[in-house]
Amino acid sequence: MKSARRDIVAMAALLLSAGIWSCGTSPKGASTPTNTNDNIQTIHLTEQALEQGLRDTLRFGRMRQGEVIAKQLRIVNDQSCPAVILRHATSCGCTTVRYGRKPIAIGESTTIDFEFNSRGEMGWQMKLLEFYFAENGSPLKIYIEAEVE
Repeated sequence: MKSARRDIVAMAALLLSAGIWSCGTSPKGASTPTNTNDNIQTIHLTEQALEQGLRDTLRFGRMRQGEVIAKQLRIVNDQSCPAVILRHATSCGCTTVRYGRKPIAIGESTTIDFEFNSRGEMGWQMKLLEFYFAENGSPLKIYIEAEVE
């Protein structure tokens, strides 16, 4: 009788600990980004701004470790010629970027989608993304800032 009770207690403890360890986790690649686009930030491209270098920060706020958050940034072309993003560079593999490869016509805009995956990150994070344009100005620098708990 004591042995059976001990086995039941051990099984209950095992199930409880398995439930605690699995809380808040999901299978690899199964996380769905949380979209926090209450208001989309906008950057206006001008010849002068590209020459001097444009910088902006996307603040992702506080997030749990392993959480994926998505944001968008609108780029408006206020130049006298179409704007073409040739390439981009990231400082970390935890950030992904998606944007259209078509030129941005004069007076038109495009949206860049950003995702920050906090898996393996902890504490205050500052990541850099650079966008290079065909117009040969300084790259557009976008900083991603987040506090990972």
